[in-house]
Amino acid sequence: MAVIQSLREAGYDPYFYDIDGLRPSLEEVERFFAERQPDVLGISAVVSTAYGYVKKLVSVVRRVSPKTRLVLGGNLAASAEILHRLAGIDICVIGEGETVSVNLMKVLEAGAGSLDHAALAGVRGLSFLRPDGELAFTGYELPLPAAEVFDPDFTILERYSKISNFIGEPHERHDFALDPRTHEAKRKGKKMATLVTAKGCVARCTFCHRWDKGYRPVLVEQIAAKIKMLQERYNVGFITFSDENFGSDRRQTAALVEALKELDVLWQVGGVRVRSVDPGLLAQMKDAGCVAVYYGMETGSPRMLEFMEKKATLQNNLDAARWTREAGIFTIFQMVVAMPGETPETIAETTEFLKTVTQDIPEPPRSLMSINYIQALPGTPVYEFARLRGLIGKTLVDEERYLLSISDINAQDDTKTLNFTDFDYLTVRSWRRTIVLEVMRHYYRHNGVPVPGFFSFCAKLLRERFFKREVEPGPASRTDQAIEDYSKGGYFNLSRDLGYDVIVAYFYPVRKLILAFWLLQDEIRHRPFREFLKDVSGWLSLRLKGGAPEQATASLRKIVADLTPPLVTANERAMQPMRDGR
Repeated sequence: MAVIQSLREAGYDPYFYDIDGLRPSLEEVERFFAERQPDVLGISAVVSTAYGYVKKLVSVVRRVSPKTRLVLGGNLAASAEILHRLAGIDICVIGEGETVSVNLMKVLEAGAGSLDHAALAGVRGLSFLRPDGELAFTGYELPLPAAEVFDPDFTILERYSKISNFIGEPHERHDFALDPRTHEAKRKGKKMATLVTAKGCVARCTFCHRWDKGYRPVLVEQIAAKIKMLQERYNVGFITFSDENFGSDRRQTAALVEALKELDVLWQVGGVRVRSVDPGLLAQMKDAGCVAVYYGMETGSPRMLEFMEKKATLQNNLDAARWTREAGIFTIFQMVVAMPGETPETIAETTEFLKTVTQDIPEPPRSLMSINYIQALPGTPVYEFARLRGLIGKTLVDEERYLLSISDINAQDDTKTLNFTDFDYLTVRSWRRTIVLEVMRHYYRHNGVPVPGFFSFCAKLLRERFFKREVEPGPASRTDQAIEDYSKGGYFNLSRDLGYDVIVAYFYPVRKLILAFWLLQDEIRHRPFREFLKDVSGWLSLRLKGGAPEQATASLRKIVADLTPPLVTANERAMQPMRDGR
């Protein structure tokens, strides 16, 4: 929408084919491009896990509309060389697309669609292959000023897509459904919309990729005006703020909270840094209609917080968790495990952290822990660590194979994760389940919660797993519904497996045997036999050697810098800014 609006302001009238929202078949996509024969196709590849579909799309367009110039923007462009050489993309937009897309269209228009490489070299924010086959990068365009961060025009969605994909029902989100204010008579029939309050982030976490440089909050008056429009045009009464980084500008946040209270909407926010809140602010947010706050806590290990460069302490995490609970605001504890440098000791620290922050909540914490294995995304130190250590191969073809392997990946599929640690793969794969099991055990013991009768528990398990019957209302069913609701969205990786409860209740003394069985059946079902044998031999080898591997003490960026060889070729020099991100 931002690119469309920028092009419109420059006098162009682009067509928006919302593949992500409309979900056409490849046959429908083929007919669409065969009929329209566009001069230029701009592909918005926001996430690096879109590579598989992008390659299929490019193949279709090349076949039915061979004169179309293919331009790609978004985070996937951090893999520019692969996109140019192996996927068939003509031009990548590196960084913010609003200004670059307009400048690029002027050059393409002047050249009647031909690739005038000399003219392209004068447009910042582009990568392409020169006539001699060398990769070119023209440098970053200047970031947009805060006042020019786009104001979304929802009529674009009405014209080209399904507005219902963007103006939805609040009951689709468990956090809204849990808040009693949602069920007030005055909110009956109200819709839910998504907005952003800022662009960019103040942090530079080593697993996170971004093109945006700096942090630019949107004017509060602009946000308030947009919400009023949504209220009048679409009957919106619920807002999801999907910022990368909400609340880092304290003055803007205070003014926004005040404005939201006057607008009488219920709202939730993501991307909040733990250092951005205090008890007073959270109380004001709750009073102004906030139902949920989601933080990037990531770990309970002080050492891993440093490795991730979170610029936050364990105490910051603990304070944010406690203050949020005391304010009566919902949250889910999102952890990232198996980063380079992770050890059983740091996993134990994360486990203790989760025990502390969940032990006093009113229901078992299974649905409040989202534990994800780290995924190497291009343009991050984690990806460079994996590339330089040979974890994703040594050639462009190897890198592409990795990008294809993580395309459309399910967050709950732990078998696709790489092993960035110095421990064997089976040990690493056991960490998520071990954390959940130990935290659940602690919760039951800390609160003296009686375990259900064995036969009633088995009946419940049968109903849910095989007969799909709804469970009677109560705390347990709310837990299971939260898991179901959030798993549909694909963002949170919550434990859907009631087996944790079974082990805690009845089989805790033999938990390691059960976890081993769990892990091995996962391996057999999802890993090639050769990989399975390799995983088992790695487990045996580490134990036969005795002792833990020596752990790195340097920062991840320092490790990557030491691993990076001198940049010799033009390709290497052109790719380095993309590999570094901003």
